[in-house]
Formats: sequence, structure tokens, C-alpha cells
Amino acid sequence: CSSDLFTLPVRRAKSNRAARSISHAMQITVFYSGDASKCAQLNVQPSDTVKAVKQKIIALHAPPDWANTALLSLKGSTDYFDNRKRLAQCGIQDGDTLKFAYARNLGVMEKVELSCQGVKMDNYQLPPMTISTLPPKFSGA
Repeated sequence: CSSDLFTLPVRRAKSNRAARSISHAMQITVFYSGDASKCAQLNVQPSDTVKAVKQKIIALHAPPDWANTALLSLKGSTDYFDNRKRLAQCGIQDGDTLKFAYARNLGVMEKVELSCQGVKMDNYQLPPMTISTLPPKFSGA
């Protein structure tokens, strides 16, 4: 793992109780590539959002052209964290190892095309359409 160390900005708490709960920094490791050596050590607060962590990794590792979303989970899990959640709400603790990945949310027509190619897909709703079993019209003289 590379020793890249990033610190997310610390937000001031509104109450002493809240200050005690978020005042300690945590260090997490985020793997962001198929290359096992590519990871970043991040200093974060339990009150930081998942989205803020993703933005740090995106700044370090730009998305490929095909990607339209990013995923973050505990390493080895496929339970992805919601962008709006705070790290503490996700159960992330000091020393945890996370996995970041780019992904693509497919549109309906992309799903149809992949299904026709034999790719197993989860169920999805097809838009209303008309399918004709008649041969195409031929305009010949």
C-alpha cells in the first residue's frame, strides 16, 4: 500500500457531547484499484460522510470514461455505504480497511442488450413497447 496520507477537514461540533464523539481522528486504509498495492491511508473523523471519503479517492484516482458511480464498502463486502451516511453510522472504526470501486449504473436498453447477449441480469422493468412479428416492409418495384 502506498503511504499517501490525506486528512479530511474537521468540522466543529455544536455541543460538548457531540465534540467528544467526533473529536478523535481515525485512520482508515482504502484500496482503490485492482492492484493490491494501490491504497491510501486517510485520516478521517467519525462524522465525515461516505461521499467525502469517495471524493478524496476520486481526486487521487480519476474515474474511467465508462464509470458513472463509485462504491465504497468494507474490504471483502458487497454491502455498499450510502453517500449521505457518516462513517460512524456505517460502523467504520479506526484501522478499518475499505474498498473503493468505480461502477456503472446501466440504463434499461443497456440491460436489454446485455440480456440478449446472455449476461445474467437482475430483474428489471421494460418500458412499454410494441413488438411486431410481421416481416419488415419491403419497398421494391
